[in-house]
Amino acid sequence: MLKFRHLIIMLFLLSCSLKSEYSLPNSEEINIDLIGTWTTPCIKGFEGDSLKIKALNKKKYKLIFDSNEELISYSIKIKGQEIMNIISNTGNMNTFYGFDVENDTLRFYEVNPEILKKDITSKKELLDFFKNNINKENFFINACIMLKNKK
Repeated sequence: MLKFRHLIIMLFLLSCSLKSEYSLPNSEEINIDLIGTWTTPCIKGFEGDSLKIKALNKKKYKLIFDSNEELISYSIKIKGQEIMNIISNTGNMNTFYGFDVENDTLRFYEVNPEILKKDITSKKELLDFFKNNINKENFFINACIMLKNKK
């Protein structure tokens, strides 16, 4: 049977979530509710994927995937919405996801790149884009749910 291996890596690296050479501000401390090992809910007969999130320092996370690939990220809250800024391994590209954590359930969402009407040319423009559009109905798309491993 086909296994859903590397689902998380595919979502983070190959997704259609908004990407930019510019990053959001890294001004907030980590959300401690994110720290731990998260797994996709298993479908009977299939293995789930996991994502380990560790604190790298007071403001950054280390994301460790099943494949042992590691990425650095940080989070920021904009108009009450949590945003994860994931930095590519080369450091020259950022990918953005919305997320929320409640009762050991992590939901993350792609940021819809179709909402972007023009190229972003600065960090300020990127932040303004988020502030001006984050409350639109279709800003977040393609939700994925993960459960915290209690081991």
